[in-house]
Formats: sequence, C-alpha cells, structure tokens
Amino acid sequence: MTWKEAFRKGRVRWLMWIAICSVLACGFLIKGGTQSELLWAMVIGAANGTAVGFAVGPAAEKGAMILSGLFAGMPFYFIGTSIFVMESIEARRLHRDLLSDVIPIVSIFLIVGTILSFAQALRVRRHTRGRDASPEDRSGEKSP
Repeated sequence: MTWKEAFRKGRVRWLMWIAICSVLACGFLIKGGTQSELLWAMVIGAANGTAVGFAVGPAAEKGAMILSGLFAGMPFYFIGTSIFVMESIEARRLHRDLLSDVIPIVSIFLIVGTILSFAQALRVRRHTRGRDASPEDRSGEKSP
C-alpha cells in the first residue's frame, strides 16, 4: 500500500480525531478565556488531533509502527511538557523552587503517553502481520 492509498483509506478517522481534539482542547480554558485564547486552544487541539488521527488513520493503514506509536501518545506528551514548562516559568518568576507535586503529575502524563504509544505500535504490528499472512498460515494448514 502506498502512502497515497493509506491517506485515502484512513482519512475519515483522521478528520474525526482533529474535530474531537479541537473541541476537547477548548475544555482546558477553565476560566472562560478571551477569543484569542479560545482560538489558540482550538489550534493546539487540532494539532494534537492531527497527530492522533494520523497515528490511527494513515500511519496505521500503511503499517508504520514507530510513526503511528509516536503520534498516538502525542497529546499526553504535549500536556505533560506544557505543565512542566508553565510551572518552571512561574517558579523562576517568583524566585522559588518547582512545586513538589509538579514532577509526579508530569511523570504520569508522560508515562500514559508512552503506554499509549507502545499499545498503538503493537496494534499496528499485529494488524500488519495479520494482513500479510496468507490464508494457509491463518488456518494452520499447509498448502501442497
């Protein structure tokens, strides 16, 4: 399968994830926010949705195990890194150490992202092997 065929076959899942993540990203604006903040939340959500959608859509169809796995955990990597950077900037501004609860929270997001990445890579690997196996291999019988 070529990348062009994979894009055509996985396009629906890709677009669905872009829409879902754009809407979910707006939920992170706890205090309401301005129109500019809402726009940025939608753009960041769409970028994460693009990564996840590509992972479960075209990359999975193509059988790109590493690429699909990496992009599947992208939202969790992004959230964990964002929390760490925001808290580091605030700690520097207030001339204090990083809060003790930041590292465990960031670690949880990075661990969940890593687990999702491995799970997606294994799913793509299993799907690719099942698709590549001949009918004789699947039934256990050998052809003459």
